[in-house]
Amino acid sequence: MSDSRRLATSMVASWGANIVKAVVQIVMLPIMARFLGPTEMGLYALALPLVGLAMPLADAGLANSLAREKSENKAVWSTAFWMLQGIGFFLALAVIAGSHLVAYTAHQPRLPLIIAALSVIFPMLALSVIPMARVLQKGRLVAPAMIDMISNVLGAGLGIWFAFAHFGVWAMVIQYSSVFFFRAVLYNFTEFFLPRFMFSLHGLAGHLQMGGSITGSRLAEFAGRVLENSLVSRSLGGVALGSYGFATQASRFLSEAVSNSLWANLYYTSLHSEAAVSAASLLKLTRLMALILLPTSFLAAGLAPTALPILLGEKWVLAGWPFAILCFTAPFTVMASLTSAVLYARGMGRLPVVLSFGATLARVGAIIIFCTFGLIAACIAIATVCVAQFLVSFIITQGKIGHSATTVFRHIFWPLAMSVAGFLAVLSLLMYKVDAFYIAVACVVFGTVYISGQALFDRRLFFNDVGAVVTLLKRKYGRNL
Repeated sequence: MSDSRRLATSMVASWGANIVKAVVQIVMLPIMARFLGPTEMGLYALALPLVGLAMPLADAGLANSLAREKSENKAVWSTAFWMLQGIGFFLALAVIAGSHLVAYTAHQPRLPLIIAALSVIFPMLALSVIPMARVLQKGRLVAPAMIDMISNVLGAGLGIWFAFAHFGVWAMVIQYSSVFFFRAVLYNFTEFFLPRFMFSLHGLAGHLQMGGSITGSRLAEFAGRVLENSLVSRSLGGVALGSYGFATQASRFLSEAVSNSLWANLYYTSLHSEAAVSAASLLKLTRLMALILLPTSFLAAGLAPTALPILLGEKWVLAGWPFAILCFTAPFTVMASLTSAVLYARGMGRLPVVLSFGATLARVGAIIIFCTFGLIAACIAIATVCVAQFLVSFIITQGKIGHSATTVFRHIFWPLAMSVAGFLAVLSLLMYKVDAFYIAVACVVFGTVYISGQALFDRRLFFNDVGAVVTLLKRKYGRNL
């Protein structure tokens, strides 16, 4: 299979898997939110970033790096296996110990027990890394997407069942932990590796260096989430934390589901292409991400203030506008992350780490300053930081990557403008009346405004984008389209 066909197959499979995951989340989140309520969801939102803070350390960046190692080098593979098991065990203990400090800071005494249950994911993750790397080494690019999809579907099923059984926050704990259990089982079933009791730290050293920069960026991001949630909980209470946690998780989910496959594709392209090609790919994929995420996020934002309380219950009425505000800017955060794919591929890992730390500090500062004015003000401040992160990322990196920030901004202008117009149309319609019929009409109105506006004001780029999608499908399914 050629590289272009392999990439097309991988992207289509990843998008298909992410669509299934998105549908599962769309079904699961309202059910869980309705059964658990803001307080229980807020407690989970506080626990999850604390676990996530340690997750980048759990694989030590080896999943991608080991894919370059020869499969017959048993010493390196075995060393990595035993080291990962030790890291997983240590992280579980460290997270449990750290949860007591966060529980005291956020006034949540139930947190340590929940963290102790969630800590089982670290041994499960450690067991997945080696088979994952061997799957990638053999070019089986579709397998990770399928395994991820199946694991999330099974985990969501368990979570919903326990929510119906009134297990409260434990339903979310079971759902999240079971995903990693199923991933470990499926990866080892797909590509099992039997380690030997042998060690080669020298052979592993190069692999550990490769993942250092990516790990640093992820650590900054998750540390920021822990601080944000703790500050919201301490300043505004558990109900506000639940609303903020739901808004951040739900708004970020769709954007990250789309961006993951595009980021991986850009990283692969930048590794094997000239600078001009990777710069052009950055522009194309940013435009593609804007076309997909901006209308989807702005439609969700338009529906949220009036439809969310109907969907989740009146106790979630405070989450409507925070969710809408963060939906506006979630696409900008993931579009900014595309620049890091090119920089990492070119060995310039320091700049994305600096940008990540800067964004984290800005978000935490925004929460500290604006929480005193209420949750809406804090969300507006966070949204402002997200847009600034997008602008700064493309402006600062254009000299190193070779793209034009002005061209990038021009290419996303009309998708953004038409998304804003569609949002205003939906909001105006639902301010008049809210029921299932008007919600359906609002979605149709948004689609009509967005597509007609693109065709009218952005004709050349829009029809080029449609042609690119057709070409991608032809690579996957042949020339019968």
